[in-house]
Amino acid sequence: MSKNFSLDFEVRDYELDMYGVVNNAVYSKYLEHARHSLLNTVGINPARMTRDGQALTLSEISLRFRSPLRSGQRFRVDVSVEKLAGARFVMTQTIVRLPGLELVLEARVTAVFIDERGRPQRIRADIHQALAPYLASTGDG
Repeated sequence: MSKNFSLDFEVRDYELDMYGVVNNAVYSKYLEHARHSLLNTVGINPARMTRDGQALTLSEISLRFRSPLRSGQRFRVDVSVEKLAGARFVMTQTIVRLPGLELVLEARVTAVFIDERGRPQRIRADIHQALAPYLASTGDG
């Protein structure tokens, strides 16, 4: 059975736009921070991977905004792995407002493992194994 990785945040004033809501670009930073936290939690260090000749780079990201966040609001970012296949790593992410779990944003993110020349590289077995608990039961891996 798969599980989500979750990370809680609070909106800071400097993340707001002139309309008093979180700037659209900031949501991508929330999502990235949660993805990196998941990787670090399972023992995958992106900086060390790069030094070892492999990197994880985004190839596609889709965001669907549902409801804005405002200063001081608490929220959670959830990450699950939809697919691990070949060189691709596909994740789904949501942002929900706390405490009521109102949906704020839905995202689908595709990352590709690449070698030092920038060419796609198959996901190593140790990385696949570390991420397997977060792999959605409907995904194929």
